[in-house]
Amino acid sequence: MDVDRDDLAALCQGMSRDEVDRVHRLLREWGSGADSSFPVQLALITSAQLRAAGSVPRSIAQSREWLEQHLAEYRRRAKLLVDGFSTDIRGQVEELKAITNEHAENFQAALSRIKFRLAEADRVAGQVKASLEKGVSEWERIKASTAAQCEELRQICRDLQSRFAWQAILRRAIWFLLVLGIGILAGHYAWPR
Repeated sequence: MDVDRDDLAALCQGMSRDEVDRVHRLLREWGSGADSSFPVQLALITSAQLRAAGSVPRSIAQSREWLEQHLAEYRRRAKLLVDGFSTDIRGQVEELKAITNEHAENFQAALSRIKFRLAEADRVAGQVKASLEKGVSEWERIKASTAAQCEELRQICRDLQSRFAWQAILRRAIWFLLVLGIGILAGHYAWPR
């Protein structure tokens, strides 16, 4: 019996010889008689069920082959995808390394320029500090000199004010005496004698 081609053989697989003979006999007995009789119709249904049940192992085997073929195709495609992805990633990693190295070099160059500029700024700050200290000492000297000159000018102003005050007093006194003298003369000549 060919199990792949005979449904009954597929169903009877693993049965003893006596059991297989009984199944054959039962089917033969039920299959003989009028077409519309119950045993014949039951035999036809049973036969159809046995054929359907017998085709299950073959369908499972075909499904297994179909699945294995498709899984092999999916594995092949997945491998191609993974290989392509791996190649792309490798390229991107190399590109990223190149960009990182370029940025590191640019950073080092910028860092050295910043260090140079900081050193230059430190030198200029030292010069500015020295100039400011010199300016502060010059300012202190000028301030002291100005304060001394202001004090001298105040003294001169006080002296002038005291002179002007005496001069004003003397002028007033002279004017007063002059007016008094004129008044006495005018009164002396103007009074009848």
